[in-house]
Amino acid sequence: MGFVVAAIVNEPSAVLERFVSWYLRQGADRVALYFDDPAHPDIARFAALPCVTVTPCTAEFWASLGLSAEVRFTLRQNAALTHAYRAQTEGWLLNVDADELMYAAGKTLAAWLATQTEPQSLRIASAEQIHTAGPQQLFRLQIAKAEVNEIYGAESDLFRRRYGLIGHADGKSFHRAGRSDLRLRQHWAEDASGAEVIGTRLFARDGVHLLHYMAPNYAAWRNKLDWRLNAHGFPAPIKERLRACQASADPEAGFRALFDLLHAPDPKQIAALEAIGGILRLPADFGAPQTG
Repeated sequence: MGFVVAAIVNEPSAVLERFVSWYLRQGADRVALYFDDPAHPDIARFAALPCVTVTPCTAEFWASLGLSAEVRFTLRQNAALTHAYRAQTEGWLLNVDADELMYAAGKTLAAWLATQTEPQSLRIASAEQIHTAGPQQLFRLQIAKAEVNEIYGAESDLFRRRYGLIGHADGKSFHRAGRSDLRLRQHWAEDASGAEVIGTRLFARDGVHLLHYMAPNYAAWRNKLDWRLNAHGFPAPIKERLRACQASADPEAGFRALFDLLHAPDPKQIAALEAIGGILRLPADFGAPQTG
């Protein structure tokens, strides 16, 4: 077996279609979807697809893992991913979210993994989608904090904590199957003592990227404001700016301006990022499900 992809999901159909199609085209042996909403309308459709397994996260499922549906999402997520890992006996498990596509330049993930000799874990750095008027898909890469200061100036506090990104900078990981003591977290794994399992960390220079579509458009970003305000790990400076927008005379205008600031850099900023190798360009139709 090569690799299995596992994710706990609660996304719209189009996002799930892209996710499943992408990883099957990348050579995944199986895509394991854990539906956090056990009444999600797409469960039956995805369960009928070859090489896709579906687990509705019912109260009974959570109880089998010693949890309930009321516990914090990240705890449920970790439990579901660990369940997927322990169900696998060979090959690699990749744990990602439905808005993340792992990408190896010039080859499929299956072909790329076949060249890897790391015995346990591979953690791949994030590349974050940004919006421009051009025809290509653009992703910004992690940069040094000094470079963040130079590019974003007075707004650099919003970007510095995560090295120029807004979403997570920790990336996501492949884990070799076969360890009964391993417990998966969102970005890495830990052993029975709670210590992080150290493997190989790979970055843009290695030609492999975790493409994070965290804010695909303003409406999708706007719909997750409550989550961002309450998420423990979301950067405090951005939370403060969101709260300021809420309290303003025109919250919607403030939210829109903040979205553009965070996820639609101006041409000068994009040029500055590109000059230091901080931009990845991909075709406009990259990742789109194939039909026919």
